[in-house]
Amino acid sequence: MPDNRWTQSDLAAGYDAGAALIHPYYHELQDLLLRPVPIAADDEAVLVDLGGGTGRLMERLLDAFPKARGVVVDISAPALELATARLTRFGPRARCACSRLQDPWESQLDSAPAAIVSMSAIHHLDPAEKQDLYSRCFRALRPGGALLNADEVRAGDGATYLAHCKNWAARMCRLIDSGQVTPGMAEALCKWEARNVTHWQAPRRSGDDCHETIDVQLGYYSAAGFARVDCPWKKEMWAVMRGMKA
Repeated sequence: MPDNRWTQSDLAAGYDAGAALIHPYYHELQDLLLRPVPIAADDEAVLVDLGGGTGRLMERLLDAFPKARGVVVDISAPALELATARLTRFGPRARCACSRLQDPWESQLDSAPAAIVSMSAIHHLDPAEKQDLYSRCFRALRPGGALLNADEVRAGDGATYLAHCKNWAARMCRLIDSGQVTPGMAEALCKWEARNVTHWQAPRRSGDDCHETIDVQLGYYSAAGFARVDCPWKKEMWAVMRGMKA
C-alpha cells in the first residue's frame, strides 16, 4: 500500500480523537449525509464510505439503518484498525477494505451499493482522479443509488478562497495553542496551513488538498452519468454534493 501522511498510526489516532474539534461542521455534515440516503429502515442495502477512516460516519449509518451492511474504504491501515474496533458490535454487517480511492475498491463489493458517501476525503484527488472516481461510483451504484460527498471546496475567486483557508487555519492555531490536539495532529495542521495559506498558489498534485469548485465537481458528476446533481448545503469552504443514479 503506498505510504502517505494518513498511514501514520499517531496521526490516525490523533484525527480520530480531534476531528470534531478540527472541523467546524463535523457533526452537521454527518447529519446531512445521513438524511438523503435513499433506503428504507428495513433495507438490507450496502453502504460504502470512501475515505471512511476510523469508521465514525459508518457507525452512525449502521445505527440509522439497522438492516444495512457497510464497507469502509480507506488507504490507512492504522485508521482501519480503529474502524474495525469501533464497528465490531455490528458483526458481519460491517467490514473494512484497505485501498486507495484511485484503485478498484469497488471490485471488493459483493453487491451494488445503494449509497456511496464520503466526508473530507475526495479533495485529496487531483482533477483527473476525481473524474475517474465519480465515473466508477456511478457504475458501481445500483439503480436509484446516490453519491453523497461532503467535502472541502474552492470558492470561485482566489481572494474568497484564501480568506476561507485563513479562517480555518486560525481555528487550527487556537486548538494547537490550547493543547486540544495531539502533537502529531498539531504538526499536521501546521503543514496544512503552510500548503493552503502560505503557499496557497503553489501547484497541487495528487495527495495534496486539490480543492475544486462546486460547479466543476457537479460537472464531473453529470459527465459520469448521474441524472440529477445538486448541492443541497454549502457553508464557507465546505459543501455537500449529491448525484442520483436513475
